[in-house]
Amino acid sequence: MNWDVYIYVFFLAHVKFLFAASIAEATTSLNFLEILTSSTLGALFCYHVSYLVGKFIFFKNSSHSKGRTFLKKTKKKFKKRNRIIIRIKNSKLGFLILCSLAPVFLTIPIGTFVVIKFYGNRKLTYWIVLISLSSISFILTFINHFIFN
Repeated sequence: MNWDVYIYVFFLAHVKFLFAASIAEATTSLNFLEILTSSTLGALFCYHVSYLVGKFIFFKNSSHSKGRTFLKKTKKKFKKRNRIIIRIKNSKLGFLILCSLAPVFLTIPIGTFVVIKFYGNRKLTYWIVLISLSSISFILTFINHFIFN
């Protein structure tokens, strides 16, 4: 059992989750189940750490800045792009799409921070991202296994 290959795929899923299965399939001699396990565990570990750090950054430190009101707030100008972003953010479909695709197409930490910033107060956010990362990891590994074999 060669642990450095498993650790390689584990940390590769942190940085390049979308391509981790294909890179592991092309450069290592691991089978389908080994790649699936190490890439899924790597993605979920990175998600858990990013989720805890993001919750701490966005929600624990917000109580310190509420007492400061000496700066005058300027009125925000809403452009067409901002209205589209707000409409997508407030819709049910936008919640599901952002929770499932942001950690995949962005890196896992950046996608998790975006999801926490928009939907950190919802209780289902954590579980939807967790389930979507697991299922997307299975789908990517499955597709790459049959492309390369």
